[in-house]
Amino acid sequence: LIETGMAAFLYPVWPLPILLTGETGTGKTYLAEKLSNIAIENSGDSKDRPFIAFNCADYAQNPELLVGQIFGIKEGAFTGATEDKIGLIEQADGGILFLDEIHRLPPSGQEMLFYLIDKGVYHRLGEATQERHADIALIGATTEDSETYLLSTLMRRFSVKLDVPPLRERTAEERKAL
Repeated sequence: LIETGMAAFLYPVWPLPILLTGETGTGKTYLAEKLSNIAIENSGDSKDRPFIAFNCADYAQNPELLVGQIFGIKEGAFTGATEDKIGLIEQADGGILFLDEIHRLPPSGQEMLFYLIDKGVYHRLGEATQERHADIALIGATTEDSETYLLSTLMRRFSVKLDVPPLRERTAEERKAL
C-alpha cells in the first residue's frame, strides 16, 4: 500500500489523488499520515509543506457548514457569516489535504472538489465571481462503498484507489509491525 501510495505522490508534475477504503479501524488515517510524512520528507525542498487532516463526519449534520469548512466561507454567505473565513484547501495549499469520511461530503461539495482536482480552482462558499487557486495533494478515505456514496465524476478523479484490509486479514508480522 505504501509503495503504491508513494508512486501516486511521486507522479511527475503533481501527485495523483488517492482514495483509501476499508472498515473502521483498518488504519486509513495512519496510512494517510505515513504517506504524507514520507512524501514531505522526500520533497527535496526546504519549503514547509502542510498536512491538513479533517474528518467530514464532524460536520455531517450540516452539509453547508461542511462545505464551508473545506472551501472557506465568504462574508454574508449565510446568516451568521460575519467575516471571510479561509478553508482547509487554502490552509493546505502547497501540501496535502486528507479528508476522512469523504462520503459525508454532499453532492455539491463533491462537485466542487472534482473541479478543484480537475482545474486547481475553487470558490469559497457564497463566492461566485472570485476564482481561487490551490495546489494540493488530496487523500480521501471512506468506510462506505465509494461507488454508492461518491459521485462518479469524483470517483474518476481518484486515480489511485487503495483498499486497506482489516487487521484480521493481515499476517501476524504485519499486525505486530502496526
